[in-house]
Amino acid sequence: MGVKKAIGDNKKFLLLSLALLAVSIFIMIATQSGMYSTLSPLEEKKLTYTEPKHFLQEDIDYKITVVTSFGKIDIDLFENKAPESVNSLLFLISERYYEGLTFHKVIKNFVIQTGDNTGDGSGNPGYSIALENVNKSFSDYDVGMANASQFFIVLPNSDKSEFNGKYSLVGKVTSGFAVIDSIAKAEVDSSYKPLNDIKIEYIQITE
Repeated sequence: MGVKKAIGDNKKFLLLSLALLAVSIFIMIATQSGMYSTLSPLEEKKLTYTEPKHFLQEDIDYKITVVTSFGKIDIDLFENKAPESVNSLLFLISERYYEGLTFHKVIKNFVIQTGDNTGDGSGNPGYSIALENVNKSFSDYDVGMANASQFFIVLPNSDKSEFNGKYSLVGKVTSGFAVIDSIAKAEVDSSYKPLNDIKIEYIQITE
């Protein structure tokens, strides 16, 4: 009985080992082929691009809806006045780049800013874009680009000279002002980062 049991146990161990080997080989092949990613969602957000794909089409008025954990913000984009900046925004939105990112900078009576894939203000998509539409002065609830991915919304009572001629003016908020005002009231740390994350759930493009 003891010999038979030992043989049976050895067979079970061998079958288990072969099954684990098969699973390991499958995972290795799937990872190398791109079927399976070993990266976390945050690590995937930190992947970069060499340049944005061309997204803009002529004679289309682009608008976006930024769906946040506080509510929706609608923005009319200035695709004719800042085509490179708007194209970068639309490209990254199509790549779902912004999903899960936070408003990493909230300064009362000044600005709320998002689009950073590191969360500390240093993030970018791996490429840069030129300044555009800098000859027009910023107004309350205008949208500007801090770099190729990060964008900000100008708050009432802010000093517009801090933005004029220094950042690309790329759009204007058309609704969701109460949402913006609520975000602007968030408690922040010494780096102006909200103590509780305010996230972008997704951004929808409307043509």
